[in-house]
Amino acid sequence: MKKVILFFSAIMMLFASCAEKEEFTIKGKLVDPENDNNIVYLKVLGDNWNDLVTIDTATVANGIFEFKGLAKEGPTVHYLELAEPTNKVNRATLLIVEPGQIEVTLDSTSTIKGTPSNDAYQAYNDKMNAFEADFSTLFQKGKEDTTKVGREAIKKQFDEKEKEQSTAIYDYVKANIQNQIGAYVFASRSYVFSLDQMKEIFAWVKPEYKTNQRMQKLEARIQALDATSVGKAFVDLKGKTPEGKDDALANYAGKGKYVLIDFWASWCPPCRAEMPKLVELYKQYKDKDFEIVGISLDRTNDAWVKGIKDLSITWPQISDIKFWDSELAAAYGVNSIPHLVLLDKDGKILARGLSAEDATTKVTELLK
Repeated sequence: MKKVILFFSAIMMLFASCAEKEEFTIKGKLVDPENDNNIVYLKVLGDNWNDLVTIDTATVANGIFEFKGLAKEGPTVHYLELAEPTNKVNRATLLIVEPGQIEVTLDSTSTIKGTPSNDAYQAYNDKMNAFEADFSTLFQKGKEDTTKVGREAIKKQFDEKEKEQSTAIYDYVKANIQNQIGAYVFASRSYVFSLDQMKEIFAWVKPEYKTNQRMQKLEARIQALDATSVGKAFVDLKGKTPEGKDDALANYAGKGKYVLIDFWASWCPPCRAEMPKLVELYKQYKDKDFEIVGISLDRTNDAWVKGIKDLSITWPQISDIKFWDSELAAAYGVNSIPHLVLLDKDGKILARGLSAEDATTKVTELLK
């Protein structure tokens, strides 16, 4: 009997030891003294990695709140959110739940520290905040310096900073891709990566993370970008004209003309800003083996038609009027606009991601 008791005692001690190793504590502080009695929600990612699900709550007392529990699944992405947002804390704050004591300060710029994953994420977040401050400074300089030389210098600095930021995101994701946080940041910031980088990193994502909706959409985008990369034959796009007639990219591409595919929308300020350059380009070369085909991501046909008229667009237009759910944009992996794709006379992709200025230079070289 004593042997049986000793056996079960050993088992209980083992379970207790495992539980201790999985324990986490979140010690939180709100800088704003007027937050007492506010409720803090602890939320976890939903299965689709888009929604947040509340799993616990805590009440703020004397500017302090606390959560305790077990981190059975290893480092996982969670968020803290106030029931009553304040001027300083008006959005959810990301943290990583893992064994140990996590210290959080909620403020206009929140901080998280105390465990390895949170310390690494905070260092990454500090870098991102520094980049955003640099971008803001450069933007202000651009407003003040309207000279061509000044703007070109600022654009060069901006491009260099963007490259540095992309490298920092890539480095963080690559180092953490086996954890949920690395996979989550990858899914959220994949637009900064090259196609080769996305293919490389996606191959390292754990199988269990690849099953959620957000990752599946990313995989579909990678496949679309690969199918429409430079050197590949164009992928046909079918939709409606502004008049409601059926039309397709194949009616223009591969017909002996250079074709510029313009993914745009009437609601998109950068698209509208770029459009005068495309209008001028079309006037200059429309009778010289050159065509533009607009692919609109508009929400309504009326807005699309008005945009065409307001911007003096005279080239063919196609759309499925599905906004960001556009199947036409998805076929080329387009997730930001304006986005220009240049085809050669046989319908092969020469370049993509061009600006209107880049497109003008390229077309001029081809047709001069």
